[in-house]
Amino acid sequence: MLTHTSAKQDGVALLAALVLILGIVMVLSNIFYRHQIDVSQASDAALSDQAFLLALSVERWARQRLSKTEGMDENTDVDHHGENWAQAVPMLPVEGGLIRGCLLDLQGLINLNNFSVYAEDQELLEKELSTLSGGSVGIASLWRNFLTLADLPVTPARMATLVDWLDDDNQLVNPWGAEQPDYDSLPRVVANTLMSDATELAAVAGYDVREVQSLLPSITALPLAGTSPKLTPTTININTASENILRALGGEFSDTFSAVILETRDEGRYFETNQDLYQELERVLPISPGEAAKFWPSTLINVKSDLFQLYLEVQLGDIELRLKSTIDRRKNKENPVVMAREIFLVPDIVLELKVEEESYGTGESEDEAERHTDSYRIQTACEALGV
Repeated sequence: MLTHTSAKQDGVALLAALVLILGIVMVLSNIFYRHQIDVSQASDAALSDQAFLLALSVERWARQRLSKTEGMDENTDVDHHGENWAQAVPMLPVEGGLIRGCLLDLQGLINLNNFSVYAEDQELLEKELSTLSGGSVGIASLWRNFLTLADLPVTPARMATLVDWLDDDNQLVNPWGAEQPDYDSLPRVVANTLMSDATELAAVAGYDVREVQSLLPSITALPLAGTSPKLTPTTININTASENILRALGGEFSDTFSAVILETRDEGRYFETNQDLYQELERVLPISPGEAAKFWPSTLINVKSDLFQLYLEVQLGDIELRLKSTIDRRKNKENPVVMAREIFLVPDIVLELKVEEESYGTGESEDEAERHTDSYRIQTACEALGV
């Protein structure tokens, strides 16, 4: 009887010891796990801070690269892809990672905020919307041509709703427009001010997210000079605009207009003034002397730019930081300033999807590949990075 009781007590003691050891192991494991998390978070925070400081350093370098002073080798009144700023940011190896990026000329894109000029000149909008061919190319007709080239629906409402989104009143610009009552069912509030980002176009009545995503590489939302209601639209730099935008600018002379500019780029040249372009167009187009300036006024096109975007990727360890800075040199070409900055860390899941996507290749068809190797289809630094 005593032997049986003693054995039973020994068993209970052994079980208690095992439970105690298990508890200690669990506590130690939890402490170790939390310590590892703390170390990992501290390491990521340190890398994030380092990546941020590196990004700001490259941003400062980009501002210096965009600086233009009298007496320098480059023409201070012309901007083109042959200049230093248009070259890719050197892929800089840093301890534990690398940096890469590029500068994009935002005035080579279509500025959606330019539509605000129609708020005070509704007759001009009506004139451009009713003109199917001939006459000068304006902001609305440029947008109509561009949507057509993109195989997207073209209606008067697509221009009118954009004007109503940007103007500062609640009055319809015309019967095709849309103000707050038209958005109440969405629900959505009309901005009635200039856009701060081109993605805002998806909120405008008549546009959807999928369409806007396809348009994003060619559109932007830039500030305008002057004060409301007397705002001055930004011009499009013909030396840096893409082929599709040039074709849209060409209007009824779409093919010839774009070919003249693209072939000039292929020869390593660029237009130093609008007049140089006008002379070349009047030589090859069936138009009279002086008509080119009427078709493509200096309020629409130009050969210089003052607004740029720096796109930057900083990879350190498992951290990837991306920065987009809008750099403005309108007031001071010698000392450009950063007027807007967007900076964020890329989530791990996005990086995994990126690697998986790259492993499958680009997926380009033979026709697309052939088009990309066209004689004057020279990729810019940002295009090479997929920006």
